[in-house]
Amino acid sequence: MMNGWLSRAAQCLEKIIFPISHFLHLIGQVMLVLMVSITVADVFLRYVLNRPILGSYELTEFMMAILVFASIAYTMTVKGHVVVDLVTTRLPQRAQAFIECITSFIAFILFAIVTWRNVLQAGIVWRRHDVSGELFIPISPFVLFVALGIAVLSLVLAVHFLQSLARAIKK
Repeated sequence: MMNGWLSRAAQCLEKIIFPISHFLHLIGQVMLVLMVSITVADVFLRYVLNRPILGSYELTEFMMAILVFASIAYTMTVKGHVVVDLVTTRLPQRAQAFIECITSFIAFILFAIVTWRNVLQAGIVWRRHDVSGELFIPISPFVLFVALGIAVLSLVLAVHFLQSLARAIKK
């Protein structure tokens, strides 16, 4: 009975969170294309015309933050992260699910704390009116985007926790 409820809760959360992570991943892909384009244009203009793009390094830094934190949750949904399972693959399925349950829960808690701290940091940066050094771009929206990416990752980890818990208590 509890197993069915956990599976349904995981599926419900998955139907909401996974499309959000996919959408963020698409934003990350756009950022990657823009980063490459700016870098190529900057190199061309620097070495051919001796006129580099002002602030290209700053723009690349901001786009890198968006790229990484837009794609991290999606990578977790498709289980694209590196996994060292040398020992766990030799365990029974139920034990593997229990270990995954524990690690997903711990990761969920840690990334929820990181999300919370990033939101607080974004508030500090906003109140101080922090901007980038060369182009004077406000930094707080990027810190908030990092918090968003980590928040979605936390929710993906919550889905994995519920799924592994359902497998661990399966009869």
